[in-house]
Amino acid sequence: MKIDTYKSVVNGNKYLSVPTGTDVAHKPFPHDFDPELLKLSPFKTSLDIQPNDARVALDSADVIRQIEERGYAIHTATVTVTVSTSPRPSRS
Repeated sequence: MKIDTYKSVVNGNKYLSVPTGTDVAHKPFPHDFDPELLKLSPFKTSLDIQPNDARVALDSADVIRQIEERGYAIHTATVTVTVSTSPRPSRS
């Protein structure tokens, strides 16, 4: 499935994905739609995803399921990197 993904201007961890070519400015969303997703910035276009993809910060199967059920997918992406230091091993 080819999708276009938009990032919330209000909350940088929230994303909206739709089938490629969908005009999100004129797409009718439900009345209880997340208000943080009403102001969007393009993030990725024509991204080809498959249900079994292994991607960082994107559950392709869930996005495809949501799009098939309601025509759009709401998802979040947070990548956490932990860096630690440890004592250097002693040289003998």
